[in-house]
Amino acid sequence: MFAREGYPFLLGVAVLAALTFAAALRLRSWPWWLAGYVLTLVALVAAWASRTPVGIPT
Repeated sequence: MFAREGYPFLLGVAVLAALTFAAALRLRSWPWWLAGYVLTLVALVAAWASRTPVGIPT
């Protein structure tokens, strides 16, 4: 489903987004929430960019 080369980027941004959300919960600060949402969008873009097209064997 995803290209193997994209896993480090995808996992890295997803972990960074999760840590940002954890900091937002702890600090109760809206800039941290905003950063978490932006990093979630970056993770979704990384997932979309590293997808393997249908019909192409891996």
